[in-house]
Amino acid sequence: MINPRHEYRVEGSHWVSPINFEEEVTREFDFPRPLGLIDSTLRKTNYTAGTRTTIDGYLRIAQALDDIGIKDESLNLDWWGDDEPNARELALVREILAGGFGFTCNVYADTLLGNGEGAPKIDPRSTVDLLLELGATVIGPGIVEASSPEAEARQFAQLAEVTQYAASNGLEWTVTLAQAGRRDFDAMMRAANEAVALGARRIDLMDSTSSLGPEAMRVFIRRFRSRLTTAVPLTMHVHDDFGLGTAAAIAAAAAGAGPDVSVNGVSYRCGFPPLEEVATSLEVLYGVDTGIRLDRLQALSDLVYEETGIPNPALKPVTGEYAYLKSTTADVLSALRDGVRTFPPISGCVHADVVGADIRWVWDRLSTRAMVRQLAVNLGLELDDDAVETGYRALNDAIDEIVEYPRWLTPERAEAVLREAVLREAVRSGEPSRA
Repeated sequence: MINPRHEYRVEGSHWVSPINFEEEVTREFDFPRPLGLIDSTLRKTNYTAGTRTTIDGYLRIAQALDDIGIKDESLNLDWWGDDEPNARELALVREILAGGFGFTCNVYADTLLGNGEGAPKIDPRSTVDLLLELGATVIGPGIVEASSPEAEARQFAQLAEVTQYAASNGLEWTVTLAQAGRRDFDAMMRAANEAVALGARRIDLMDSTSSLGPEAMRVFIRRFRSRLTTAVPLTMHVHDDFGLGTAAAIAAAAAGAGPDVSVNGVSYRCGFPPLEEVATSLEVLYGVDTGIRLDRLQALSDLVYEETGIPNPALKPVTGEYAYLKSTTADVLSALRDGVRTFPPISGCVHADVVGADIRWVWDRLSTRAMVRQLAVNLGLELDDDAVETGYRALNDAIDEIVEYPRWLTPERAEAVLREAVLREAVRSGEPSRA
């Protein structure tokens, strides 16, 4: 944990506003202890269209998740109306459960419980048997909203039957409540309390359509917890349809539900709360122990990109290419004068070392003559005003020659251009080089 004393400034780590930790802000926080963060990277990658991930790639990602401190992983095994489970999901579940990883895998299956409208097509006990054969230790039936009181009663009876069968075979179980933000609240609470009475170890709430804003999320979680007859851990699953995935996940955590996350926000549609954003925000801005090795986040983010082929947006927070890129005039001057790894971090709150990221500067068209002078000092070049002007023009000309993105000069290229310009000017004037 990087901020155990809830400090707004920690040397070498971060410098944020002290208001984050004032009592007026924090008095209603009720973060779970432990946090109960749950990861969905593996199943969400499987759901993301067009990925190139192989089983070996999934295993490499799983090992990195284990190494970074993930304790709970969520997997899916669905039949989708067929007579057999989806082959790709089956292969993924089989290999991950056999992988010997340190995290617990909760396996949701859509054939564990029906909607109460008659007998299910697939015997739920056969699904339990398959999950046992695969090596599952925790399974997750999902309770959909029943269409009538009669259907609800049948559904609860089926839940009791399948969970008793699972428990008799040594399995623990959680329960998933989908469309949590939009379903009838009283009916949802009846289902939740029935599951708790039967022995559910956790309730996984899902708002996959992003129906709850961050403020509503806090109210929803508090209201849900107040209506539980017996307290059990909660998690909350949201998406990023409005660009509020991270905010909603943190709001849920602050009200008492562990956040469901994935690396780089991988998922179908608009994506998911990114592990790296949620964990870094919770540690730095809230002083919450996430159990995550933040210094390995950049490497994990890069690995998921490499294995999936899903690009990480350049402007993405925490692990994007631009997150610690210094390109504006003031930033580059600071980097040239003080070094890129100086603290406080240049134009940011969090030092790149916190997440194990690189910091670099580039020479953009926002360059100035002051930057030329500082770069010359760093290179040991003595330049008069005419030479500074020559170098300034040469650097801008070099950028103009670039026709495709990114139109910038790397430090190595900028240094070479300046040296060449100074040498050419010395030869032209007949003066000895000042390099």
